[in-house]
Amino acid sequence: MQRNWDTVREIMLRVEALEPTQMLSLSDFEKNRDYEISYHVQMLEEIGLIRASISRTTSKGANGFNIKELTWHGHEFLDSVREQSTWSKTKTLISSKGGVMTFEVIKTVAASIVKSAIGE
Repeated sequence: MQRNWDTVREIMLRVEALEPTQMLSLSDFEKNRDYEISYHVQMLEEIGLIRASISRTTSKGANGFNIKELTWHGHEFLDSVREQSTWSKTKTLISSKGGVMTFEVIKTVAASIVKSAIGE
């Protein structure tokens, strides 16, 4: 499965919207996206953007999870891509330059778009 940055952003926005006592789980997403969502949650937890409890199987990886919250780095990343216009510009700019959408590239490009928008 390929990493889908729109799915990453969707998950992170949903986690940020949680109330302090809530958790986000696999059942909160459409059933036909189980593998896609589980795969991306596992990657987000591995890179340290979310705090989650993940149930894993040896054959399919994550098969269930409870996401508790974003980490500091998760908030920082989401802050840079939260606004739809910034997110769209980031994807367009990277694509138009023939670049690869990596975590560091997205953070750098989104930050430059935000800085440009506020006149820095």
